[in-house]
Amino acid sequence: MLKKIWRHPVILTGSIMFFSALVFLVGYFLRIPYLKETELGWILTTLIGGVLVLGFGFMWYWKDQVNAKKHLR
Repeated sequence: MLKKIWRHPVILTGSIMFFSALVFLVGYFLRIPYLKETELGWILTTLIGGVLVLGFGFMWYWKDQVNAKKHLR
């Protein structure tokens, strides 16, 4: 089931946004030279955007599954 979820482009995009924001956040707090010059506002914006996209993507996937079960009856 988890393999099918990652095939949806909305969930894939949200997960990429979320994980990239986490990488930049860790780099910002650990003072990695390349990542420490990023602004915290952009990191948080990307993190919030990724969470929202993931939330709506999972909700959309769940709605499709419910609708598919209704059509089978």
